[in-house]
Amino acid sequence: MDIGSILLGLALLIAVAFIVAQPFIEPRREQVAEAGEADQLRQQRDKLLVTLRDLDFDHALGKIQTEDYTPLRAGLVAEGAAVLKQLEALGQSQPQPVASDKDWDAKIEQAIVARRKAHPAATGAVCPSCNAPVKAGDRFCPRCGVALDRRCPQCGTVAQAGDRFCAKCGARLPDTSPEVPA
Repeated sequence: MDIGSILLGLALLIAVAFIVAQPFIEPRREQVAEAGEADQLRQQRDKLLVTLRDLDFDHALGKIQTEDYTPLRAGLVAEGAAVLKQLEALGQSQPQPVASDKDWDAKIEQAIVARRKAHPAATGAVCPSCNAPVKAGDRFCPRCGVALDRRCPQCGTVAQAGDRFCAKCGARLPDTSPEVPA
């Protein structure tokens, strides 16, 4: 072996050792840039606003009693004021538009309508016996065959699901449970 091969091998060994050791020597840089202080404060402000809205809603529903609600709300408002002061000091006090309650209500109503169109059972039109979805004009369940519109054989009054006797005349109603072959 000549000296040139030894020096080339040694240089290659040093280069490989440097590449392998670099993550241990130098701290790893994050691929995603960290949010600036203003971005972090805006995120904190938005979280506080959502928390305050939820707290007010829970108090209005009676889930949180007034003696618990008052100090919680005061603490959140104080924390929010501190965040807004920090944002103002950074020159970032422009509030982002927050969706109003009417916007939320409209979005919820749209989601409900879409759900009802996609799932007929969500509308409440289900068989009282097997909970299969039924259409408005169906007289019998397509799955189990139970009569959906039971009437009294004597007076013709529509009977409710599970009734054994007519609510108007007291006559015994025929049993409409599906027959299961033995």
